Amino acid sequence: MNKQKGFGIIGLIFTIFAVFVLALAGAGAAAVLGKAPECANLGTTARTESQIGNTLNQGSVTITDGEATTLAQNYLGSKVNDARVCFTAGLGHISGKINLGSITPSFFISGGVDLSGSVPKATNLNIQLGSLPNIPALSSFASTALNTLISENLSKFKLDQKYSAAFVNGSITIGK
Repeated sequence: MNKQKGFGIIGLIFTIFAVFVLALAGAGAAAVLGKAPECANLGTTARTESQIGNTLNQGSVTITDGEATTLAQNYLGSKVNDARVCFTAGLGHISGKINLGSITPSFFISGGVDLSGSVPKATNLNIQLGSLPNIPALSSFASTALNTLISENLSKFKLDQKYSAAFVNGSITIGK
């Protein structure tokens, strides 16, 4: 089990996004017709996790869409094509394309995170895959499987203190 403090909390945020994205490969079915929505930002220069952690240790840190996109692209590497992150009031989003064998659907994942307990919890999770058939039973099965997978993975992280995550248009602020 991992204890998270300082810059580790930033890694936790991107671990949550990675779990969301990588879970798609296993379940692959919460489908929408056509292309999934897409975050607009292509990325900007990002601080290192250490720099972000040092700022958080002083009380709080704000990360913009562009910075989060660059960090996510570095964190996810080749697992996701065209990964992009964006923030809106109350939610974080990640979009991109994931290879599922013979198809490469687009995806758009939205969710929040509750960092106020001893383990983080995903909130308001919504997953959309583009270019796949819309089969309600399959979508329901995938949603249940993904929620279980995400909950199980988040429960592995132990927070040594309470944090808050405030999502607004264009950024997230994480504070103690």
